[in-house]
Amino acid sequence: MAAVALPSGADCLIIGGGVVGCSLAFHLARGGMRPLLLERATLGEGSTAKGAGGVRQQFSTEVNVRVSRMSRAMLRRFPDEIGATAALREIGYLLLATTDVEAEQFARNVEVQRTAGLEEVRLLSPDQALELVPELRGDDLRAATFCPTDGLAGPHEVTTGYAAAARRLGARIVEDCAVEAVERDAGRVISVRARGQSVAASIVVNCAGAYAAVVGAMAGVSVPVKPYRRHIFVTEPFSLSRPAPMTVDFHTSFYFHPEGDGLLLGMSDPAEPPSFDTSVAWDFLEHLIEHATWRLPVLERATIRTGWAGLYEVSPDNQAIVGEAPELAGFWLCCGFSGHGFMQAPAMGHLLAERLLGGEPEIDLAPYAPQRFARGDLRPEAAVI
Repeated sequence: MAAVALPSGADCLIIGGGVVGCSLAFHLARGGMRPLLLERATLGEGSTAKGAGGVRQQFSTEVNVRVSRMSRAMLRRFPDEIGATAALREIGYLLLATTDVEAEQFARNVEVQRTAGLEEVRLLSPDQALELVPELRGDDLRAATFCPTDGLAGPHEVTTGYAAAARRLGARIVEDCAVEAVERDAGRVISVRARGQSVAASIVVNCAGAYAAVVGAMAGVSVPVKPYRRHIFVTEPFSLSRPAPMTVDFHTSFYFHPEGDGLLLGMSDPAEPPSFDTSVAWDFLEHLIEHATWRLPVLERATIRTGWAGLYEVSPDNQAIVGEAPELAGFWLCCGFSGHGFMQAPAMGHLLAERLLGGEPEIDLAPYAPQRFARGDLRPEAAVI
C-alpha cells in the first residue's frame, strides 16, 4: 500500500502517537485546531502498550496530585465524552512503607494529597494494611497509605479512544511515519521533515516519550529525558483470598495487581543503565522473585506465564517536562513523565491544549516548565515506582 501523502502544513504538529500525543490531538481538535500527529510505528504500541495501566493520585507534590485527580475524573467520563471504554477499575492503590523515613514521607504525602483535594486517601497502620491483603508479610511494615479511587485502566483502550475521537473532529494521524528532521529559522521552528517532505508548522509538540531527547536533538534542543528498561511479568492462574488492590512495596519498588486470572508483577532495577533495550532480561526475574516472595510469600506457589519490557522516560526530578523550549520558539515539550505518563495523559493533554489554544490552563503548568532545570528550581517527585 502506498504511503499516505502528508499535508503541506498543519496548525500544530505532534510528534509521538502514544497516549500523551493522542490525548493532546483530541483536546486540540475539540478546541477547533486541526493538528497533525506523526507516529513512527503504530499508535500506542511503544511505552504506552508496555505499562501496567496504573491510575494513581497518591503523589508527593500538590501539582501531581491535582493533575492525576483530574485525569481520574476524565477517565470516569471517558465513555460519555470519548465514546469508548477506558476499562477503568477503581481497585485502589496500597503503598507500603518499611522504614521510619518512608513512614514519615507517607504522612507528609497524605497531608499534601488532602490539601490538593484527595480527601479519600488514608494513612494506615500495618494491621490495617494486612486487612486489605492478608497474605502480605507484615512484620517489617511501618505504615501504609490507601486510596480507594486509584486503580487501573486500559492503555490500548484509552489511546485508541482518543485517536478515534480526534480523527472524528478533524485531526490527521499518520502511522509508520518517522520524523527525519525538525527545521528551524531565526530561533523559531518552521517545519518538520518526514518521508522526505517538509510539513510547515509554527507549533511542534514533542510527545515522543522515551525518544524525546532524540527528537529534541533534531531541533537543537536539549531534552533531559533518559530511557530506562522496566520489566513486567504475569503469572499463570493464581488468586489471593480476596480481591487485592494495586500493592506497592515502596522500598524495593516491587508491585503487583490482579491481571486476568493471575497476578501482574513488576519492579524497577536501580542498576539498569539508560538504553532503548526492550528485550526481556530473564535473569532479572530471579531478582524480582526474591523480593516478591519475601513480601507475598504465597507467590512461591505461582509460576510465570509471560513477561515483557518497556521504557520509562525519566527526567532528572521525576517530573514531567511540559512547556515551550527556551531555545526554540514554537517547539513545545510534553514528555519526561517518569513512569506516570499514562495516568496523567488525559489531564495533561487537556491542560496543554488550553495553553496552545491561547487560554490559561485551570492547573498552572509552571512547575513542569523546561526552564526549571537551568534555574535549578527542582522539586523532585518522591512517590515514583
